[in-house]
Amino acid sequence: MRIALYTYNTKPRGGVVHTLALAEALRNRGCGVTVFALGTGGNEGFYRPVEADTRIVPFTLRAGQTFEERIARYIDTYTEGLDQEPLADFDIHHVQDCISANALRRLREKGRIPFFLRTVHHLDDFTTPVLIDCQHKSVVRPNALITVSHYWRNRLNAEFGRDSEVIHNGVEQRFYEPRGDRERLKEAYGFAGKTVFLTLGGIEPRKNTIRTLRAFAQVKAKLPHAELLIAGGTTLFDYRHYLQAFQAELQAMDNDVRSSVRLSAAPNNDTVQDYYALADCFVQPSTKEGWGLAVMEAMAGGTPVVASTIEVFREFLTHESNALLAEPEDEDAIAAQMFRAVTDTGLQEQLHTAGKSSIQAYSWAAAAEKHMAVYERMLAVGQSSFAN
Repeated sequence: MRIALYTYNTKPRGGVVHTLALAEALRNRGCGVTVFALGTGGNEGFYRPVEADTRIVPFTLRAGQTFEERIARYIDTYTEGLDQEPLADFDIHHVQDCISANALRRLREKGRIPFFLRTVHHLDDFTTPVLIDCQHKSVVRPNALITVSHYWRNRLNAEFGRDSEVIHNGVEQRFYEPRGDRERLKEAYGFAGKTVFLTLGGIEPRKNTIRTLRAFAQVKAKLPHAELLIAGGTTLFDYRHYLQAFQAELQAMDNDVRSSVRLSAAPNNDTVQDYYALADCFVQPSTKEGWGLAVMEAMAGGTPVVASTIEVFREFLTHESNALLAEPEDEDAIAAQMFRAVTDTGLQEQLHTAGKSSIQAYSWAAAAEKHMAVYERMLAVGQSSFAN
């Protein structure tokens, strides 16, 4: 089976991580796989080596464009670039985001491909007609849908009248592998003698970063050696106003807190593993997630997790069993669970053991097998499954 996977970026965001891991798992099952992506700002490859063929469509950034204009250019550029590719060589065309979905929709209308499917990781809360229409088409026009959680399957059914196949994310094997002594890693990264709280995904609203900061300030008052490491941050969207609000709040805090918050750009493959290993607690009190890939990666290495009570997380997390959960709007509750995660040794051992054990149920090999079953059904049905 020859499979083309499409993603919008080359940086380590959740959907991109998912795409590359799935590509490699499919390849391990004997499929021919090519991953297509937009390469923004001169990027000619992915953030890590990929054990599959890759093709990058160059995208040149332009100053002064509105967000809507940039999204339109993403779709136009991707469509034009893919139109030059030998798309007929592939049996399956599988997109991972709304940018790719709109590009493939146009190519199907041109007769370049017979059908395509999309994985919906989550939906965004757009407010402008252009972006609402873009997202709507990316859900209703694919011939079939996959979701990564039952929550989003139910949402798509309720809001769009579309059913989907639920296929959960897996965890790459490398995250189970030991990274060495935690204190030695802390010293190497400048955290010697510190209690480190890690959050991944950068500063953005759905990651709930401002409330995480407020919760950390409370913990810092009780644990003077606590530090907060916020890693990542490459995103499709423009969150400058949220970033400005975060920076303003941080600057208004005591110097002890300000000096204990470290921001790290998108970490490379080795660094992100080191971050999980050196952290005393992984914190992700998100207001919205597709599934929670970073949470799973942290658990695979045995790092205690504090997450939120959103429905997606509760599909695989159980409070005080394999994670600690708090209401995402309640920074006092988030702070209380962060404090417990690093001070209660019995609870730490429980989270470490149950976290590693429960997450082993999720593998990319199993995800690949389920994807192949969907692909085979699509090939059997073919063009008769066209969506409206």
